[in-house]
Amino acid sequence: MPKTYVWGYNDRNCWFSWCNYIHHFGVQNIYKLRVDYPPLVHYFLWLLAKFSTTSENIYLYIYKLKYITLFIEILSIFCVYKILDLKKVKYPYLWPLMIFFNIAFWYDNVLFGQVDGVYTGFAFISITFAILKKPSLSLIFFILCVNFKLQGIIFFPIIALVLFHEIKHYTLPKIATTLLPAVLLQALVIFPFIYVGDFKLALNSFSESMGRYPLVSMGAYNIWSLIFERPDLINDNMGVFNFSYNSFGLISFFGLSGFVLLPFALKSLNIFNKSLKLDFSFENVLLVCVLVILFFTYFNTQMHARYSHPLVLFAGTLALLRKDYLRFFLVSLAVFLNMEGASKILKGNITEFQTIWFQPWFVSLIFLTVIVLYSIDYILLIKKGIQLKA
Repeated sequence: MPKTYVWGYNDRNCWFSWCNYIHHFGVQNIYKLRVDYPPLVHYFLWLLAKFSTTSENIYLYIYKLKYITLFIEILSIFCVYKILDLKKVKYPYLWPLMIFFNIAFWYDNVLFGQVDGVYTGFAFISITFAILKKPSLSLIFFILCVNFKLQGIIFFPIIALVLFHEIKHYTLPKIATTLLPAVLLQALVIFPFIYVGDFKLALNSFSESMGRYPLVSMGAYNIWSLIFERPDLINDNMGVFNFSYNSFGLISFFGLSGFVLLPFALKSLNIFNKSLKLDFSFENVLLVCVLVILFFTYFNTQMHARYSHPLVLFAGTLALLRKDYLRFFLVSLAVFLNMEGASKILKGNITEFQTIWFQPWFVSLIFLTVIVLYSIDYILLIKKGIQLKA
């Protein structure tokens, strides 16, 4: 595993400091440093500290955090294999490699040195278990997801709708036993910090990272790259028509996400069942997930380039199920160009790219094309569902 990381100040410096602190004072005391990462990240660092044994080794081997991330990513790829096998796709053990060996998939961890593959993998596994009608396992992996990265909360609405569609017929005792493992897991995750009196600090870690960098863009080549030449230099509290750019982004994200989730909410709540035929199948749910991720990264402010990383796993699995590789190629291209354009790791220096391929506005147009294509797919899906029922 290469020891590469993004240029300059980066999370690697934080992970080394936090891991070393955990080595000396225990994971339960980490929030005394006022860190802004959720608890599960620190358990991963605790595990690394246990294997490293000394401060010197922690510094030398902090890059091995990549192996832990890789393990979770392999689990998610195995999950893709099981989905394809369940759907009777030919050669289910080979197709997932198209995702695993995709540079857009492993760039975030192997080169960038980031850990977005962890919460992405947990979210993907949670959604898989939800569709397979295993709510307890789904909730367990969702708890792991949001306790690793708060961004995982964007998957909560679709997971909740799929699970509610299943458990709405349960008796109250069965609902309680279904929820209990996830509740116990959350209690175990947070208990060490309650024990030392840092419960409030641990809770604050979920919210304090939001708004820490109030810029229109933190490296994501999204809609703001079409509006501003340097969105990374503009404060997102500025705006027009008495709305900040941050507000415009949030309104767009919540509005568009609500639009694509609405038919599934109606289905889950048994509303308009006579006029809407819609299944919680892998294809349909993954399509919604892809659109939600796109809306989240494309319209919101303060977005990093790596926030589009989950697209590769979700869009890749959808492509394998639908045998639709054009959209997956465009997703992979856009994610890779954005990641390399922002980090310049393969380029080898921090000077800006001159070629059109890595220009923010160009990559933004690819993302926009992808949004249009998947939106057309979604509209056709809903139209087909209404016609079939009619």
